[in-house]
Parts: sequence; structure tokens; C-alpha cells
Amino acid sequence: MKKLTLTLGLIIGMISLLQAQAPKVFLPYLEAINIKKEFQISSTKLLKNYIDLANQYQVVMDGNKDTLFDAEKSMAEIKSKAQQLDAKYFIKGSLNRVGENVIVNVSLFETETGNKVWFDQLKAMSPEDLDPIMQRIGNSIGTKNKAAAIDDIYSVTNQETAALNQKQTNNSFGIGLGGIPGFNTQYDLLLTTLSLGWYFDARNYIFDIRPTIGFDNSNNHMLNVALEMFMPHTSNANSFYYGGGISYSTTDIYDINKDHYVSGSGINVNLGGGYLVNRTSAVSLRLGGNLFFGIHDLTHKDINNNLDDRRASPFGVELKAEILFRR
Repeated sequence: MKKLTLTLGLIIGMISLLQAQAPKVFLPYLEAINIKKEFQISSTKLLKNYIDLANQYQVVMDGNKDTLFDAEKSMAEIKSKAQQLDAKYFIKGSLNRVGENVIVNVSLFETETGNKVWFDQLKAMSPEDLDPIMQRIGNSIGTKNKAAAIDDIYSVTNQETAALNQKQTNNSFGIGLGGIPGFNTQYDLLLTTLSLGWYFDARNYIFDIRPTIGFDNSNNHMLNVALEMFMPHTSNANSFYYGGGISYSTTDIYDINKDHYVSGSGINVNLGGGYLVNRTSAVSLRLGGNLFFGIHDLTHKDINNNLDDRRASPFGVELKAEILFRR
């Protein structure tokens, strides 16, 4: 029990130390132009929470409620308050309602020099958009990224959600090139593989139908059609993925001595994964591999096509690179 208490204490201490090392940033309430103070309050609080979650800065706010809602704070006043709070940076932003839209702009300044080090502006087309917009700004503020370029597929505005609702999946067509560097243990060969595929990205899952041919210059070949499902590890455009599926395969492979060959057809089970590149773009890349093993037997025949009593189940590894074109 004492060891557990000591471990928890060390973890809490390390977290506190990391937070203490993060530079302070002073966040006054965002300026509200043609918008209710309720949105001013909630939007600023949301921004503070998301900056805290990003763990890049230690956010400090002015505790004097008489000045929190002053929409006419000057740069000099904000800078002076940041200096009083010993904040290395300060934020100045606004919510400006124009018709049904709200223009959100946020700037990050260095307190000592007053220089602007980061700026971004987004448009909220409905009140529901303010949450994902503040999340994007909180995740990207002070970095080289722009909030509009955040590629988290779950941080979407109301307009983007409507577009996603109209089209539940992204459909792609792809071509792949790879190889099977080993098949079972007694066959010394390298098969080159070519594949075509249809891919259906449903955000949480990716489904594909993929026919593949493997061949070499010794009349060895393997054909299979796979039905697979993969799960991306994160919601970013670049992410690892893992999953598996089943395939129907036909195999004809000679052994190392060329005096007999194995052949057969049946179901394979595939387990694999890899890395997705530019998942959200019109052209994307998948790098990965599969471990496959058959739940059927291959028969052995000699060069005169005579059967013998030996049986073997297929297994091996396929490595591949695939280019996907969104339809």
C-alpha cells in the first residue's frame, strides 16, 4: 500500500512539475462584437479548457470580474496585466457577429516585446461551431499549425458535419505493389504481388475488397480475393492502423527441388496493419503488411501430376504499398 501511495505521489508530482514548466499565457475574455455575453463567457472558457488540454501553456486569467467583460481593452492594458501575472505571453481575440456568422480571431503575443507570434481566424456558421473551433484553436495556438488545417476528423463544424451526413463513407480505388518473401517454410521463393482494391472509409473503420495476384519467373503463382476491415489508431490524417479479414485463395507453387508442387484453393485468415498517409486527401498512401494462414490444405503432386499423401496449410507474410484515389 505504501509503495502504491508513493508511486501515485511521484506521478502527481511529475505532472505538477510539467505544468509548472509550461510558459504562462494570460487569457482575457474574448472581445464580443454584436454577440451576447453568454457566448463571450462560454467561448473564452472553452478556449481556456482546450489550451489546458493541449498542455503547451499554463493559462492564467484576470480574477477581477469588473474588468473581465470590458470589450474595449487596449493592447497596453492587456500587456500590463500579463506583466503583473508574470505571463510570458498574452492572448487577444474577438467574436464578431456578421449576419448569422461569427468571425473568431485569436492572436498570441509575446509580453516582453509585444510582438505577435501567432494568429488565426475562423468562421462559425452556427453557435454549435464555436466548440470545435475553440478546440482547433486551443490545439494549434503557438505552434506552426493553423487551426483550419487541424486534421482531427472528429473536430468538425456544423457545416462539415452536414457534409459528412450527406456522405457517410469516402470511397476510394487503389492499386498496390508488394511481395510475399516466404511461403510456408519449405519453399524458397519470393512472389511479387499486384493488387487492385476498393476501399470504404467510414471514419472509425476502413473496409476493403482487394483481389491480388502473386507471381515469379518460375511459374509459381497465387491468386486471392480479400475482404478486410481495419481500425485507424488515431483520428488524424496520418495514423497507424490494424485489423484483418478473410480471403479466398488459389495456390500453385513448386518446391525448392522442382520435383513436385503444391496446389489448392480455400479460405485464408489475414491479420495485419500498417500506416496511413494523407487519409483525408484525394490521393492517399497505405504502407503495411498481412500475416496470412489457411484453414484449408494444399495437396502435393509430382511433375507427372500424381498425388502423394502429404498435406500442408498455406501461411506466409505479404508486404505492400498501396496508392488510393478518392472517388
